[in-house]
Amino acid sequence: MLLHWSTLQPQGSNDNPLAAIRFAVPVRIHSIRVFPAGAQPFASAPHIIAETDPESFYIDVFLNAHPIPQADAKERPRVPNALVRTLIAYAGGQVDFAVDMGPEAQHATRLMILKGIFNKLSIAIYGDIVSDAPPPTEVHEMRPLPSIEPVSLSKSIDPSTFSDPTALAKQLLAIIPNAPPLPLVVRLMFCLKPPNDDWDLPDFPYLHADLEVHSDGELDIEAINDLLSRPVRDESTEEELLTFAASVAESIASSKDSIDTYQIARLFSISASQHPGLSTALLHHLDIESIFTAQTLDDDETLLCLLEAASNVDIARRMNTAPFLLSLRQIQESHKADASTQATAQRLSARIAGWQCFEDALMNQRGNFEQSWDMLQELGKVESSMAIWLESVIHHEDMVAKLAEIPVQASLLSYCPLYFRDSIKISSQDAFIALVRAYIGVASVLAVWAWTDSVGNDACREHASAVIHLWQGVDGYREIVNHLLLLRQLTRRLNWISSDNEVPRQSGILAEKIICELAKDPCAVLNEELIETILSLKPKLTFITEFELLSMRKVALVSEDGLPAAVEELMFSSDHPLSLRRLRTLRVSLMLVKRELDLPKGEWKTLESFWEEGSPGIVACLIDVLVGVSGDLNGHFAIYPPPPMNQPLAEQLFLTADDLLKLIVQLTPVYTPTSRTMRNLVVACADIFACVHAAETAYSQANRAARAAKGARQACFDLVQTLSAVGIVAEPGRAGAEVVFRALLQHAGQCGDRDPALHMQQVFALVEHILPEPNVMLYDEGEPSQWVTSVLPNVLDELRLFLHRLDPEKKAHIVNQLNGLDDGVLGIGAWLLTEELKDMTRIIENLAEHLRREDYRLVLQHQVTLCLQFVFCLAKPSSTSSKWWLNAIGGTPDLSLALSDALIALLDGQYTSKYLDELVLVLATSADLFEPELRFTILLAALRGSQCTPSLFSSVSKILASLSTNVISPEPFRMEIGPALSTLTTHEVDSDTARSVLSVLQWLTSQPDSKWIALSGISSTSFTTLFTTLRPLFPADDHPALTSLQSTLILDENEYLPPPSTALPDTLNLSIHDIDDLMRKDIPTPSTPHNGAKTPDILGVIISPPTAILRSSQVATTGLTKTYTNNDFRQLRQTPSARQNTSRLPSMHGLPSESNACSARATDARAGLGNVPWCTPDA
Repeated sequence: MLLHWSTLQPQGSNDNPLAAIRFAVPVRIHSIRVFPAGAQPFASAPHIIAETDPESFYIDVFLNAHPIPQADAKERPRVPNALVRTLIAYAGGQVDFAVDMGPEAQHATRLMILKGIFNKLSIAIYGDIVSDAPPPTEVHEMRPLPSIEPVSLSKSIDPSTFSDPTALAKQLLAIIPNAPPLPLVVRLMFCLKPPNDDWDLPDFPYLHADLEVHSDGELDIEAINDLLSRPVRDESTEEELLTFAASVAESIASSKDSIDTYQIARLFSISASQHPGLSTALLHHLDIESIFTAQTLDDDETLLCLLEAASNVDIARRMNTAPFLLSLRQIQESHKADASTQATAQRLSARIAGWQCFEDALMNQRGNFEQSWDMLQELGKVESSMAIWLESVIHHEDMVAKLAEIPVQASLLSYCPLYFRDSIKISSQDAFIALVRAYIGVASVLAVWAWTDSVGNDACREHASAVIHLWQGVDGYREIVNHLLLLRQLTRRLNWISSDNEVPRQSGILAEKIICELAKDPCAVLNEELIETILSLKPKLTFITEFELLSMRKVALVSEDGLPAAVEELMFSSDHPLSLRRLRTLRVSLMLVKRELDLPKGEWKTLESFWEEGSPGIVACLIDVLVGVSGDLNGHFAIYPPPPMNQPLAEQLFLTADDLLKLIVQLTPVYTPTSRTMRNLVVACADIFACVHAAETAYSQANRAARAAKGARQACFDLVQTLSAVGIVAEPGRAGAEVVFRALLQHAGQCGDRDPALHMQQVFALVEHILPEPNVMLYDEGEPSQWVTSVLPNVLDELRLFLHRLDPEKKAHIVNQLNGLDDGVLGIGAWLLTEELKDMTRIIENLAEHLRREDYRLVLQHQVTLCLQFVFCLAKPSSTSSKWWLNAIGGTPDLSLALSDALIALLDGQYTSKYLDELVLVLATSADLFEPELRFTILLAALRGSQCTPSLFSSVSKILASLSTNVISPEPFRMEIGPALSTLTTHEVDSDTARSVLSVLQWLTSQPDSKWIALSGISSTSFTTLFTTLRPLFPADDHPALTSLQSTLILDENEYLPPPSTALPDTLNLSIHDIDDLMRKDIPTPSTPHNGAKTPDILGVIISPPTAILRSSQVATTGLTKTYTNNDFRQLRQTPSARQNTSRLPSMHGLPSESNACSARATDARAGLGNVPWCTPDA
C-alpha cells in the first residue's frame, strides 16, 4: 500500500542538505519509488506532476530501527535511537528501490532521513502499517504454492531466431549518429585497433589504406604490414586487390629465413580481418606450402600469427593441404621444438580441422557438432581470432549465403542448456544452428558495446549493456556472454565504465550488475583482467552491496594468490551449513587446483602445496569437503522438519558437488583412496545422487538449481563407475568394486531425514549402473571376472538385506543381472532365491502365532504377497529368467526344499493369492523337471489353487501319474482332492479338465488301500452334480466307467473340514497413526511383583535390609515374621534408624483380621529379614 507521497526539498547547508519524513505510526517499508520530472505518478490524479531535479544523483537514506512486538514476547521491546543507512543511486527515469527491513521483518520505522545533492525529489513510499500491539497468533492455513511460469525471451532480442543474427547489433548501432557499418566496427575494435591519434582525425573511422600508392612493386614487407594497419575500403575491386597482392609477392625476398617468414605470417594475420578479397588475392600469389615448412616454422610467434590467420575461412581452406599439415605434424613430433611451439602447432592443426567440421556441420545433419563447437569456444578466448571468425561469417558472401539458406526452426532456449566448462551433447543440426546464430548475435552486440563505449555514446551503451545483462539471466545465452566477456578488452571496459560513477548513470549500474553476475562463475574469476576489475571496485557503488563486494573480493584475492591460497581454503575447516560466500570460494579454489593439474609438472606442485598445509593428499582433502557438501544437501531435502527452500544456496551446493566429483574422478585412478575413505566417498556420492532426484521433484525444470542438479547426476555415475573399474584396488586383497558395492548396499537403508523410499530408488540406480551388463561378461584370460571371484562372494549378507528392501520388480531385475554376471560360477541367484523362500516361510510361521495387533498381521500378509510376486517375476514365461529359474529349482536341492516348505506353509495357513495361482501354474507345467517330493507339493498346491482357478486341475493328473505311491501322503491328498472336486461343480469345466478329473478318479480307485476311495470335503449333492457335469463331456463308451467310479467312491462327510481361506492383500493401506503404533515398541503393562520377588540392587543380587529394622522376638525361635496390625508398624517407623531402608516392598499391616492374613515360612537364609512375602488368597 502507498504509505507516503511528496516532493521533498532539502534543508540545511549546500554541503549537507537533509530532508526528513516522519510517519504517524510504525511502518514496514517495502520499496521506494522515485519519479522523474514531468511524470504523472497517479493515473487517478493527473494534476500531480513529479518535479525531481537534477536528472541523476546519490541519496543516503537513514531509517530508524523500531522493533516489532512479537506474539510470544514477555516484555515490550525497547526502542533504540539507531539509524540504518542505505544508498540509492538514482540515474534518471522512474525507478523502484527495494528496501530490506531485516530478517523476517522484525523491525519497522517511524522516521526516514534523506541526504543528497538534489533540489527536489518526488518520491512515493510503499509498505505496510505495523501495530504496536503484539500480533494475534494466527492459525496456519494450508494453501497451494502459486505456479510461476518462466517468461520466455522476447524474439526481438533472441538472435537465434533471426535469419540475420546481426540484426540486433545493427539496430543498436543505428542509435549512434553516422555510425560505421558493423564489419568495420568489428575490424577496428578487435583487430586493427587504431592508435589514439587516429580517433581525433575528422575522417575517422573512414581512414583507409591506400593500395595504389605502392603499385611500383618496390615494397618492404614491414611497410606493407604497417600500411594494412588501416582498413581496406569495402569498395575495392577484385582487380585492385589482385594488383596489390602481385606487388606484395614481387617484393618478398627469395630467402625464407625466420624473420621473413614471421613477417609473411603477420601479413596473413592482418589481412585475415580485412576485405574478404584481400586474403584471397594474397593466397593466389603466395604459396603457403613453399613458404611455411617445418624448417621455417621454428618459432612460436610465427605459428601464433598463422593461428590467428586461420580464423579466416579462406586462409583455413588454403592451409588444409597435405604438405602444410605434414609440416605441422613434424613440428609436433620434433624433439628440437620447445613445448610451447608444439602446443601452438597442435592448436593450428585443430583450428584447420575445426573449420572443415564447421562448414560440414552447416550443411550435414549428421555433422560433428561437438568438434565445431569446440572451435568456437577456442576462438572466443582471443579477441582477434574471434573477430576474424566473426568477419568471415557476416562479411564473406559464401558463408553468409550458407547461413541464410538454413531456415530458422526454434530458439536456442528450446534445446539443452550449455556448459562451457564441460563437453556438451548437441542433439541435432537445428540446435547447432541456433547455437551458432546466438554466438554471432552476442559477439556482434559486444562489438557494438565496445564501440559505443569508445566513442562515448551513453544512450547506445546503456541499451547494449541492458541487453547483455538480460542475456546473463537466460540459459544458453548466459554461457556465451560470460565466455566472451572474459576477452581482455571487454573486461577492462567493464572496469572503466563501473569506475566512472561520480554521477550515477544507468550504464554504470548495468556494468556493476554484469560484473556481479560474471564473478559468480568460478572459471571466470580465474581471468586476470576480471580479478583486477573486481579488486579495483571501491565504494560508492550503485548496485553491488557491501556484503557482495566482500564476497567478490574474497574470491578474487584467492584467485590472485593462486594455488597456495586455494589449498589453504580447501584445508580450512568450515562451519556447516556452508554459506554462499564460502561455496563460491571453494569453487574458485577447485578451479585453481584443476588448472594447475593440467599444466606440466603441475601435479607435483599441487602435491607439495597440500603437504605443506599438512594434508596427506589431494583426494583425501577433496573427499572431506565433499562429505560436508553432501551433509548440507541432505539438510535441504529433509522431510522432517521441513527446511526452508533456499534455491540459490542449493544451486551452489550442487555446482560445488559437481566440481568436486569431477576432480576426484580425474585423480582417483592415480591416487586411490583407502577403503574407509572410499566408503565415505561413496556414501556422500549416494546422498548427493538422491538429493538430485529430490531437487528435480521439488523445483521446476526451468529452475537453475534443478539444472545444476542434473550436472551433478552424471558426475555421480562417473565416480562410482571409476571406483569400481578393473584395476582399482582399495587395499591389498580388496578391489575397489567390492568397497563401492558394499557401501551402496549398506547405505540403502540409511536415508537420514530424507524420504526413505526415494533414497532407496536412487541407491538402486547406482547399484544397477555399476553392475556389468549380463551380455558383456568379461573374462580375464579365460577366468571369471573380478566381480565373480572377488566382489560378490564377499557381500552376500549385504546383498541379501539390500534385496529385502526392494520392491519385487526391482529385486527380480537385480537377480537377473547377477545371474548373467555369475554365469553359473557361484550360483548366487539360486542362493538368493532360496533365502527369499526361507524368509517367506518364517513370516508365515509368525502369522500362525497370536498377534496382538491386526495391523501387524496385515503387514506380514502383505510381505508374503511381495515374496510371491518376486518369485513369480522370475518364473513367468515372459521373463528372461524363466528358463534359469526352472533349471535352478530342478538342479539345486536346497532351493527345491525351500520352495516345497514355502508352498506347504501357504497351504497349511489356508492362504490364497493370484501370484500363488500363477506360480503354481508355471510349476505344474514343468513339474517333470523337479524332484518327486516337490512335485507332490506342487500337486497339493494345484488342487488347492483349482478351488479358485479350475483350469489348474488339468495338470493334476499328469503330476499324479509321475509320482509313486510311497511319495504321496494319503491324508493331505484326500483333504485337497475333495474340495477341489466340489469346486468343479460350480464352474464350467472344459474337456481337458474333465479328462484330468477322470484320470485322478481312476487312479484313486486303482489303489489297493481302501482309504483312497474315501473322499472328504465334498457333499453327496456336489458328488452327484460332478458326474452329471462330466458325462456330457465324454463319449458314450466312457459312461459305464463314470458310473462305476461313482458307485465305487465313497464319501466321508463327518471328517474335519479345513477353515476358510485367507486372501493375501495385494496392497497395504495404513493410516499414519497405524504406522506410528506399529513402529512403537511394546511396553508391558505395569503389574504387582509375584510372590517372593526381590528388588534388584545395583551393588548386589538381593537387597539386604539394615539390621535396625524391628523384628519379632519370636523370629529367633520360630523363624516366622511378625504380622503387624492397625498402626503399629507406622509408629515403629518413626525412629530415624527405621527410616534408613527406602527400598522395602509393601507390608501386610492393616489387614482386617489375622485369620485372613497369610504367613509364610522362611525357606532360606534370607527369610525373616523384614521382607514380607506376597501370597495368594488361597495360600
